[in-house]
Amino acid sequence: MTGYSDSMYEFDSLCANIAKINDSIELVAILNNKGRVIEISEREDGINKELMPQKREMFFMESVLKSSMNKEHDNEFGKVHGTIIEREKFTIFSFDVLNYVIVVISRPLLNPISVKNNIVNDIMNLRRIELVQ
Repeated sequence: MTGYSDSMYEFDSLCANIAKINDSIELVAILNNKGRVIEISEREDGINKELMPQKREMFFMESVLKSSMNKEHDNEFGKVHGTIIEREKFTIFSFDVLNYVIVVISRPLLNPISVKNNIVNDIMNLRRIELVQ
């Protein structure tokens, strides 16, 4: 972990808090607008076995690109609060926070909406704490 912080967020704390939401969560990454990792929390026995470094980098860049492309339709449909992609092996969550994208990867979940809502609550609670200080 890098300990990087923005004026409104401490990313290391945010990653740690999100990782604790559910035992199925294997990776939490905060990405800059170029898809580079700013902060990451991951389980050693998790997705690392499946996703080689080059594929991981491509996946993160793709996540940021999708986020950027979604913003093209904000006027017509409103802002995207988060996305959930359910695959055979993993569930992938993505959230825009400031100029960053938070990517959360978990093993398949029975109720991904509940986990998404808990992640959003952690993001909002951390922001409120940071604003008060």
